[in-house]
Amino acid sequence: MIVNLSLATSLKVLRFLFCSTLLIALVIGCQDNKAILKESEKHLAAGTPQAAAEGLEAFIETAPEEPKARFLLGKAYNALGRYNDAVEQLRRASQLYAAQPEERIAARLELARTYLRFGDRTSAFRVLRLVQRSTSDPETLREIIELVGDSYRTKRLTDGDSDNYSPTFSPDGTQIAFASFRTDNGEIYLMDLNGRIRRRVTFTTDFNDSSPTFLTTPNYLFYSSEPKASREVKVVIQSSGSTPIYAGFNLTHIHSKITRAVLPVSFGARVPRASPAGDQVVYESNTDGNLELYLLDLEGVDLAQLTPESIKHKRITFNETDDGSPTFFPDGKRILFVSSRNEVNQLYTIGIDGQNETHFNPNRYDCYNPTVSPDGKTIAYVSARDGDWEIYLIDADGKNERRITNDIGRSIQPAFSPDGRQLVFVSDRSDTFHIYLMSFDEPVTREDLVQRLQ
Repeated sequence: MIVNLSLATSLKVLRFLFCSTLLIALVIGCQDNKAILKESEKHLAAGTPQAAAEGLEAFIETAPEEPKARFLLGKAYNALGRYNDAVEQLRRASQLYAAQPEERIAARLELARTYLRFGDRTSAFRVLRLVQRSTSDPETLREIIELVGDSYRTKRLTDGDSDNYSPTFSPDGTQIAFASFRTDNGEIYLMDLNGRIRRRVTFTTDFNDSSPTFLTTPNYLFYSSEPKASREVKVVIQSSGSTPIYAGFNLTHIHSKITRAVLPVSFGARVPRASPAGDQVVYESNTDGNLELYLLDLEGVDLAQLTPESIKHKRITFNETDDGSPTFFPDGKRILFVSSRNEVNQLYTIGIDGQNETHFNPNRYDCYNPTVSPDGKTIAYVSARDGDWEIYLIDADGKNERRITNDIGRSIQPAFSPDGRQLVFVSDRSDTFHIYLMSFDEPVTREDLVQRLQ
């Protein structure tokens, strides 16, 4: 059958076919765009920012007004250390997101992080003031707080020009034992929660004493001691099995000052941590060639008559890489520690019998100095990311990671109070290592944030 179409009808048909083809092309184009952006997000999550950057750079040449592409490219440049390029992309993303307030906030927060990475706090605070004024969302305000200071009220306990380090709470929570270089060597002192010195515990002029830990038997402190090699303090974040360690353990009665050797310096033992019951001590040592974890059993031992021969110790880990910085879980049956597998220091757990080892927090960042809250629900640790060492909290199930310190300088060596309501830590934010006390009962408020941003 032959059908004759009028000119008008033919034009309508052609117009319909053109519009249909254009619509199909637009749909396919949108699908391709989404696929490219999704692939870039996968690269960023997998720690391959170069691949993400290359794909996004090509994408932006064809779609320069796509804000998400600019935002993701800014994140990729940040991961590559190209901070000036990141600033350019994130500024543009923020402009293009003008009609999308939530996305604009995310771009501005990333822009502020970028400024902070290369020390431009003035520009970072300017951007964060814009974000703070534009939102009342608690989660966003918490992110801003994390970027501009500690998340909770914090006070400095020590003063002076000498380094102070290795803080730990007494079992009743009323005192803090710590090491200080206020003499010509490291000695251990006790202070109250206001920073008032109660007493000096050790008097070993030729040794540096550090890492005190309380035993349940009243008035005994267990600590590490190493020969004084110089007048400078060494605050160890993570020991290395390739570096010789000349340190052993001593036990001192707080009041009588009677000191007993537990392990000789030749043992290369550091970072002792007592179990919740106070009858076991876990520590690191490289006496067998590389850094491994060991357990000291003090159950049934009369500390007043202790000799090195009266205690038993056993090796817990057997790995080719270094395992160190151990601490107990509240049940006394598991240990949290740091291991340098895959060239990144990460957190691992293991039973005190050496069984059931697990990788606790897989990520691409170095992590150090772990400690577990008394209720076992929260872990505090130091993470080296964004060009700084700060303290983070994470739930015991590996979720809900959040940074709680952020100041000029490094924040390290966290320790929970016995009731879990406070955290003591060390920071050199005042050029000297001092001890700070953070209260979880006093979170930073919006009013505090406004003052900080001024």
